[in-house]
Amino acid sequence: MENSRYNILLIEDDKLDRKAFEQMLEEQELSYDCSTAESVAEAKDILASAKFDVVIADYILPDGTAFEILDLLKQTPMIFITGAGDEEVAVAAWKAGAYDYLVKDLERNYLKTFPITIENAVRHKRMEARFHLLSHALVCADDSIYITDLDDKITFVNRAFCQTYGYNEDEVIGKDCDMLWKENPTAEDAEKSYQATNGWEVGFLHKRKDGTEFPVSISRSDIKDEIGNEVALVVISRDISERMQLENELRTKNKELEKENRVKTDVAVAACRQLMMPAAELKDIISKIITGDFGQIDSRLSNNLELAEKNIDRLKEIINDFLEMAQIDVEKIEMQL
Repeated sequence: MENSRYNILLIEDDKLDRKAFEQMLEEQELSYDCSTAESVAEAKDILASAKFDVVIADYILPDGTAFEILDLLKQTPMIFITGAGDEEVAVAAWKAGAYDYLVKDLERNYLKTFPITIENAVRHKRMEARFHLLSHALVCADDSIYITDLDDKITFVNRAFCQTYGYNEDEVIGKDCDMLWKENPTAEDAEKSYQATNGWEVGFLHKRKDGTEFPVSISRSDIKDEIGNEVALVVISRDISERMQLENELRTKNKELEKENRVKTDVAVAACRQLMMPAAELKDIISKIITGDFGQIDSRLSNNLELAEKNIDRLKEIINDFLEMAQIDVEKIEMQL
């Protein structure tokens, strides 16, 4: 058994039975914190102010029966104690929600089974709570989740699945999961599928109940039993219609921007080439003036013309650099060191 400390409530009006229970705890050195009550009323008062891991109650009490206490317990497991001949009552209690029942005997041998019964009750409660938590998580998840057996028959679908695919639960349980896939997929569809680094596969087409198709990304995981055998497959399906639409819009916008940039570049290149000719002619004229082809000039004008000539050379370098960069961008020339 687990070495845990449990909070126990014993509801028993027989003093000898209570004493025997307490003695059993001492002899076996069980780490239980045990509270006791002798009637339904006293038990209700205690339960109103304290929580317990397990409640143990004798069926017949001075002011009622243990069924009245069972009705108050929601999450706490209860163990019935009945006398010999009350087995039908015990079974009725079990059906009503009691975890287990024990039958009293004159030698009080039933006390020997208490530790394992209590341990199992607590363990069962924890497993049940975990099961409800996991079930709630699956049912309420935003992604569509369905589980299939090894024959590809659907055994479970969550709420998001029904909303996405348009089916009611009873319309898909027991059906082959092929009903969710696009009929006669093309080679083009197959090429769109790839394994992403995060475990999601994308590029598949699923179809809804009304026959409409939509793109999905899928994550699959095997469910294995205690010895490692595969028993089922859980599939998480995510509708990526909006994502695909955004990607298409972005791709279209990028093409438009690329075309717009190409036009701007072409206009700029044409303008630069148009500037090169008059710049060359202007430099030629300035050079002739400086060398005296048109007569003598003073030193001040000569210095200004030389500065203008240098600026024209600088302008030509800038235009050539721009044309080279434009050539790389437009014609995709490979740059090498």
